[in-house]
Amino acid sequence: MTTAPESDSNASTWTRPCTNASCQPPITAQCPYSTAQVVLIAMVTTSLSIVTITGNILVILSINVNRHLRTVNNYFLLSLAVADLVIGLVSMNLYTLYLLQGYWPLRAALCDMWLVVDRVVSGASVLNLLIISLDRYLCMTRPFSYPTWRSGRMAALMIGAAWLLSFVLWAPAILCWQTNGGKRVVPDDQCYTQLLASPAVTLGTTLPTFYLPAVIMVTLYSRLSAASMNRLNAYLLERGALRMSSSSIKDFLLKRRSWLVSSDPGSELYLNQSDYSAPNPKKNQKSPGDAAEPEAICGTPEGPRPRACARPSREDESRFENESSSNTDHHRTASAAFSSCRSQERRQRRAIARERRVTRTILAIVLAFIITWTPYNVLAVIAAIGHIVIPSVLWTTGYWLCYVNSAINPCCYALCNVTFRKTFCGLLRCCSRKLQ
Repeated sequence: MTTAPESDSNASTWTRPCTNASCQPPITAQCPYSTAQVVLIAMVTTSLSIVTITGNILVILSINVNRHLRTVNNYFLLSLAVADLVIGLVSMNLYTLYLLQGYWPLRAALCDMWLVVDRVVSGASVLNLLIISLDRYLCMTRPFSYPTWRSGRMAALMIGAAWLLSFVLWAPAILCWQTNGGKRVVPDDQCYTQLLASPAVTLGTTLPTFYLPAVIMVTLYSRLSAASMNRLNAYLLERGALRMSSSSIKDFLLKRRSWLVSSDPGSELYLNQSDYSAPNPKKNQKSPGDAAEPEAICGTPEGPRPRACARPSREDESRFENESSSNTDHHRTASAAFSSCRSQERRQRRAIARERRVTRTILAIVLAFIITWTPYNVLAVIAAIGHIVIPSVLWTTGYWLCYVNSAINPCCYALCNVTFRKTFCGLLRCCSRKLQ
């Protein structure tokens, strides 16, 4: 087992290659920063912690109070928000304390707890991001087979499996490597993951915890974006056809109305209800046991198009002209057919808008993850392979960027989803009124 590494003559550098910032403690007996630096670091890190805690609490409360946000996709975001909240409450503050003190001022048991929580929560966040990307990809590519088993219960099982897998992978390994023969290897005044002091272990953990998930997420999003673009193009083509159909029906009704006014008052336009029938609410209602449509579940415009939006043919027009009836309800049925076309177009437009919002949100959180996690993991690989001495300021900045990701995620939800944004504002206004 690798022993705790020695400090370099330069206290501002770490020679130990690790993938966890808690594995690069300040190896000094006193605070390595000046008073001005301590104040600045404390202000910045405390502000980040407050922003992270506030933002993720807003996400959790928003999903709880707004029923429109209680979707399967947002349940995954809820799990991610819980992980980010733990990072803001525990990881950020303990790391700041350790950083400013220059040594670990708490008990060894609290050190081990922090290391376990930090790695388990980070691992769960990565797995949740993978689940979010995969869920959206399956919604787009398998809109009929995937929704049949996509439910809140299945989402809960997937979320639970992500957290359990992260705990099983990290907790035993970290706790076992902290001691050797019943004696603690890591000094009491330091707190780092002894397991990650080995270059081989560093590479072995960096690849599956960052690089592989990042590649998978980028690949899934690329395919998701291509599928979304194809669906959008198909929708635009269909939208043009629907507009032509609606215009055709409208013009035809106007012509027939003019013909009726100028013709015998006893004659009336007759519309064959089998061809142009208004939607029957009772017929379209689903029983509780019916499976929900893909549009309702995944937010994608799927399913057969109603016949009400078909363009009337010349034979239909001839039939309209030759057939008459004294019942004016048939003419109203034609108007209902036109309204049905407009309603169908509005539903498709809303579904496309929902799809684009979800896709934008996924893109934002995936980009935030890659941008904030890349610097530290690149440093870890360089230190492990090249045995290069990395300045402590780079280690600390790189790992704090990983923490910053937890503060950015709620901003991504608010910027990309208007429902989240409005709910956030409502909750903040409510809290402001109560404080006043």
